Amino acid sequence: MTHRFWLSLAFLGSMTALQACAPAIGAGAVVAADQIIEEEEGGDGIF
Repeated sequence: MTHRFWLSLAFLGSMTALQACAPAIGAGAVVAADQIIEEEEGGDGIF
């Protein structure tokens, strides 16, 4: 098998892994933003 085939296979595998992590990264960003708002404005916030 060629070098290009293995490179393409690795690229496709990494793309599916990154798509699976996207919701966790987005949720982490929302929690971090809520924490900053709580520190600046006080109150309970969302979480």
